[in-house]
Order: sequence, then structure tokens, then C-alpha cells
Amino acid sequence: MGCGRAGEADLIGDSRQCGCIDTEASLAGPASTLTTRQEAILIVGIDVHKHNHAAALIDDSGGEIATLITPNTPKGYRGLIDWLVDHGAAAAVIGVESPGSFGRCLVAALAGAGFEVLQVPAWRTHRERHRRGPGKTDPGDALSIAHVVRTKREDLGPAEEPELVRALGMLELQRRRFVRDRTQAIQRLRSDWLQHDPVAEAGVIRCDRQRELAKLKRLQLGSSLAARTAARCIRELARDIADLNARIADLDREIAEMLVEHENPLADLPGAGSNLAATIIAQAGDVRRFRNASAFARFCGAAPIPCGSGKTASRHRLHRGGNRQLNAALYRIAIVQQRHHPQAKTYLARKITEGKTPREARRALKRHLANVLYRRLYAWANTAPSMNLLT
Repeated sequence: MGCGRAGEADLIGDSRQCGCIDTEASLAGPASTLTTRQEAILIVGIDVHKHNHAAALIDDSGGEIATLITPNTPKGYRGLIDWLVDHGAAAAVIGVESPGSFGRCLVAALAGAGFEVLQVPAWRTHRERHRRGPGKTDPGDALSIAHVVRTKREDLGPAEEPELVRALGMLELQRRRFVRDRTQAIQRLRSDWLQHDPVAEAGVIRCDRQRELAKLKRLQLGSSLAARTAARCIRELARDIADLNARIADLDREIAEMLVEHENPLADLPGAGSNLAATIIAQAGDVRRFRNASAFARFCGAAPIPCGSGKTASRHRLHRGGNRQLNAALYRIAIVQQRHHPQAKTYLARKITEGKTPREARRALKRHLANVLYRRLYAWANTAPSMNLLT
């Protein structure tokens, strides 16, 4: 599916360094120059772990050359680079499976030494492992990663992340953790309160509001030992909820300020507030890694899957894969625009007139919104300096 028909482009709101070591200074070495894509014929797959990494080197026909187990330390990174140079792989293309945690420092070291480092999604290597047959070893997993790079290189994005994406991702994740902790604290408070005063508990709709928390911090349930203990637990939970409210509010302000500082590309998109914009940027990353808007929509889980046959050949069904955080963000934007945005209402009415159900029409709106997000994020990535600082 493309980016929408002519005339719909403006519809609905569309008008290195690693923190662990100084990789530039400590690891610059003989593997500092990378040849062009056509000249690079050796491929490396790396399976990352907490203490050790497994690397496998293959040629352009898939033949295994060598494997290596190296520690997850600066010395180990240096040894890996020397090993590559010794095997004539100073211009090798390197694929790292899911490098966001254990492999972040390794990726920064390899990129600082001049290698092209690509991110290999785990689902791609899962297919390759099944093709190789039963059994599992770290060098075998590294070989699977290398074969994915050999066959799917054009579909893989860089392993390094823009600095702004990583910062927003950490803030957004921390906020979600605090919201989850607050929800659990509210559930515990209500559970304890319900056992001793169900009438009063039922009369409070929102336990996280400041006025209700102020009352709960002074709560007394009776003179018995059990009542005094329950009241003490409820008061502590109320203080915890108030503290989490303050932490969440601080994160909200920090996220909003960071987006304003870096020219939030979704600032004027109806339905996309600061927190939702941060989620979209953090989860999408640098959208220049996608071939086009259709690839981005598939990544979001917003591209429908053909499911028709015969007279129903034009039917499509919901795609339940993709990034669920991005899919949820598209859903929230679509719901807000469905209720409040005139152009979105017109779009949905036209889709229903074409024979779609209301749910199918909303999915079509989500698909169009994926195009809108892609265009905005792509233009922003090309102009925002912080999107070109890799880490």
C-alpha cells in the first residue's frame, strides 16, 4: 500500500559515543577504513551476551571462515578488531542481533573503528536457526546472524541509534515504569481499604488525585490492632502514590522540554501529545532505515494483510505483528481524530461508504496516519542535528 492518493497528502494533520568507554581514542586502529558496499565481501555475525560475545566470519557465498568467543570488555573489543584484520576482514560488514543492551558498547567500538554495523532483528535469525536444524550454540547463532546479513543486507538498518532517540527512549521507558508502579500501588491500597471500609472505598473514584491522597495520608480505621496496621499500610501506599505522581509529572515536563528544544515533528498533529510523540520517536528510531512508508507501516503493524479469495479477493485482515507500542500510538491518534478532527471524520465516512465496517475504516485511518508519521519523521531526521549524532 502506498502513501495515499493524490490530494490526501495533507489529510489529518500532515500540512558516538558509548557511555562505557572512549571508543574513538582507545580502539581506533588498522580497521579504520571501510570500502564501498560493492567491495565488502566478508560478513560477520555477532551474538551478544552479558559476559561474552560470539562472532562468526563467512564469505559472500556463505562459507564459514572462522568463529571467535570474545569477552564483553574493551580488551575484548580490541581483540575482535585485531582478529578481523588478521583474517583480511578490515572491510567486513557486521551484523549484531538486538544490540540495544549487552551489545551497545561493542557496536560503538566497531563503528568507531570504521566498520559498517547493522542491526539484525531476532525474528530473522530465528528463521535462519530453524533452517540450520536442531541444536543451539553461540557460534552457531552467530553464523545464523551472518547469513541473515548476507541475504537481507538491504533490509537491515544501522545498529547505532541517534542520541535523541536513545534519550527519549530512556525517559519514556522510565515514565511507563512509574505509571505501572503507581497502578500497582493503587490496586494494593484499594485491596487493603476494601477489607476494612468497603463503603468509603467505593465512594472514591480516583485514588491518585491530590485531594483524596491528602485524606488517605491521615486515614484512621479503628483502635484494633488489625485496623491500625491496615491504616498504616494505606497511609504508606498513599505517600508512595503521591511520590510517583510527582516523579511522573517531572518526567512529563522533561519530555516536553526536550521535544520543544529539538523541534517536535508531531507538535501540530491532532491527537499526538508530548508523551505520545516521545513514544513514537523512541520506538520508530531513525525512519531513514526503512525503504519507504509501506515498510514503516508494516513495522508499525498498520499494514493490512491480504486474506481474500475469489469474490473476496480484495479483502484484507488485521496484522497482529509489528511494534505494538507504535500500533497503540496510532490507535490513540486515530481515536482522537475520529472524534474531533473534521478531515478524519470525512475520511472515515468515505471509507464506510465504500463498504468498509467502522472498524475497518479506522484501520484504514491508522494506515494513513502511518504515512503521515513517516513523512514527518523522515523530514525531521534530515534536518535535526541531534538525529545525526549516533550513540
